[in-house]
Amino acid sequence: MNKIAKYINQHIIGNVFDSPSILEAYSTDRSALKITPRMVAIPENTSDIRRIVRFVNQLSKKSVHIPISIRGSGLDKTGADLGTGLVLSTEHLNKILEIDDHSRLVRVQAGVTLGQLNSALALYGLTVPILADPRETIGGLIANFTTDAAAGKYNGIYYYVDCLEAVLSNGDAIQTARYSRRHLTKKTELTSFEGEIYRGIDQLIEDNAELVKDLGAKSTIDASGYQMISQVVRDPVRSFDLLPLFYASQGTLGVITEVILQCEVLPPKVRHFIAAFESISAAESYIQEIMPLIPEELNLYDARMFKACANHGKDPALFAPKFNKGYFVLAGFDDKPRKIKKKLKKCLQLLPDNAAAVTETDDNTTDFQRFYSAIISYLNDDVRGERTPLCDDFYVPSEHLSNFLTDLRDLEKAYSQELPVFGSFSTSNYSIRPDVQLNTVEGRQFILKFIKDFDSLLREHGGSITGGAPEGRLKAMVVNRNFSDEEADFYAKIKNVFDPEEIFCPDIKLGATTNATVRHLRTSYLNDVIS
Repeated sequence: MNKIAKYINQHIIGNVFDSPSILEAYSTDRSALKITPRMVAIPENTSDIRRIVRFVNQLSKKSVHIPISIRGSGLDKTGADLGTGLVLSTEHLNKILEIDDHSRLVRVQAGVTLGQLNSALALYGLTVPILADPRETIGGLIANFTTDAAAGKYNGIYYYVDCLEAVLSNGDAIQTARYSRRHLTKKTELTSFEGEIYRGIDQLIEDNAELVKDLGAKSTIDASGYQMISQVVRDPVRSFDLLPLFYASQGTLGVITEVILQCEVLPPKVRHFIAAFESISAAESYIQEIMPLIPEELNLYDARMFKACANHGKDPALFAPKFNKGYFVLAGFDDKPRKIKKKLKKCLQLLPDNAAAVTETDDNTTDFQRFYSAIISYLNDDVRGERTPLCDDFYVPSEHLSNFLTDLRDLEKAYSQELPVFGSFSTSNYSIRPDVQLNTVEGRQFILKFIKDFDSLLREHGGSITGGAPEGRLKAMVVNRNFSDEEADFYAKIKNVFDPEEIFCPDIKLGATTNATVRHLRTSYLNDVIS
């Protein structure tokens, strides 16, 4: 064991590892990258994290630089949780610390998964209504600012976080809160590193007032950079809260350790409705008709996905084969049973004559499960290579969707492969999964060229490649070039206020480079199933 790992192990309850087998296990996530770290730390509590970060900070001041990458469940799609230095995993910070069912609040450690949290809350008749991968950690949902399928109705993770605790780059801990200007003055007068941060961010906002205003008024949904700084100061009372800056920060500003979330009353069982249309225009017209019914989720699927699945025996069999060239619309309702029944009936009444539809009942629930299973089959299809999430979670305005899909067909022709779109119409957040042969030079060259071309197409239609999740490493290759010099400099100053020694994830987001990213592209497929 190297000396640094051994020293840290002597001072924490958790463990630091440097054995090749463990390093290999933490060298991949859901992205197309592979980066083998020097060490893996699995702390047991916040004190462990503080000791680790403080030690790394001290080493950095002595010109021994060990970058720290923060990892939750290892499900990041952009390589942001990978690193060449020390990977700090929050997997053992998985305790639900307190549930206040009267106030509908819950306090959890950042490594608690969404599935674990909602299973525990269900015993109290509560839930955090987020339709994301249940394996995602709460800290990861915040750091990646995940736009989930239910965000159109429930507003997403941003709406439910009350405050958080994070370990700063010098090892100190900070608890976010909404402060009045009078209380903010007290914070800025502190002589600690926390005081430096409050002074620095307050001054940056004041010095760049017009830019902050422009970021807050942007019409395009975009999770790149630190655009949430526009939400730090809340009008009309001018309250000040650092919490928004941690959204989409991907661990670059601090290590999230604890979170207090608000909850909702657990709704009844969701009932779904699927309709099939022969054209996107017909699907869009129908979606506009049923949106006033306020579904929990409202998703759009290019039917070509299911045509590909049928080759693997995963035909959902809900509709006749003639619909394998159109679009599916899936709506889910989580109201009271009687209200759900009325809404499903309305969905059928609004259905045009040339469309087909199926309503979920107790008798056909298995058929709907087969529908979701077919989607998973498509995402993991390896007929030609691997469907890696290069372009997941992009944003396209609803009014531009049809034209975007038309122009996307030209991109399909240019790259000689189908690119079915799937995602949430209610959030305008979609994904595509191109086939990539990562074990070939051509496949890796494909990644570089395709991301650039796809980003250009999105921007032509008012969209963003980082609409529902930040840039990490892969998307940063194109996102960074889209920043104006003023914006890039502003974001760099925010990062410097929180992390002057460049300890946390220095090679993602603004620090990501094309050359470094290309060097870390995987040349083999993941052993685990990608979903």
